[in-house]
Amino acid sequence: MAPYKYVRVEVNPPIGWVIFNRPEKLNAMNKGMLSEAVKAVEDLEHVGGVHFIAFTGAGRAFSAGIDLSEVSKAGSPEEAGEVFEALAKFFRKVLLTSKPTIAAINGVAAGGGAELVWVVDLSVAVRDARILWPEARWGLIPPALSTIGLDALGPARAALIAMTSGGLTAEEAYRLGIISSLVESVNELREGVRKLVEEVMANSPSAIESIVRLMRTAKAKQLLEAGISELLRLSKSSALIEAAKVFVESRRSPEYKWD
Repeated sequence: MAPYKYVRVEVNPPIGWVIFNRPEKLNAMNKGMLSEAVKAVEDLEHVGGVHFIAFTGAGRAFSAGIDLSEVSKAGSPEEAGEVFEALAKFFRKVLLTSKPTIAAINGVAAGGGAELVWVVDLSVAVRDARILWPEARWGLIPPALSTIGLDALGPARAALIAMTSGGLTAEEAYRLGIISSLVESVNELREGVRKLVEEVMANSPSAIESIVRLMRTAKAKQLLEAGISELLRLSKSSALIEAAKVFVESRRSPEYKWD
């Protein structure tokens, strides 16, 4: 495998791990990380004995979402949109890979990190993890929450979370059927993923392949055709660059005036 800077790849058959590796940035997603994550999935697809691909984060966060410091340095709206195009490419890769995918949520999952929870096939979370969707604060939308999330949460709850930049605890997400299983601590997370994989592998590989394909087809139709296209439209914005600069320079959310 090629060397990586922003992710780590570990092979523990039958699981291949993609670990977001910017712990000092709470694993915020820049173009480099997203590009490497795509390459990591491609590499793991060709490793013998790897039947599942799991994503997790180094340090105390799963991922804080898109790296606003990178957005703040964009020289044009088109350049600002490039990181979101990289996110879309990563999501498409996760939906198209031949192997079932798992999110191992070790801490806060926000923005793009929270959206990944919808995109993968299965998920295991530490009970005290939080899943947050702050996109509207930056003039964006959470594309998966606003499409796939309607069925899981119901339209009123999905709208409330999306429109208020709200979130859920991992325990709430589990009760709502968004998370597959919970563990009590980070130390138990990998074992929780392994047990989940063992339960799946007790069943027919061809049946699992069909289940994954059917479920992803439904997700992709909603997410890619509607949600992602709207996110990409909103991301190419000078207002987004200014909002990101405000946050990076002062750690304040932007203020909006409604005329």
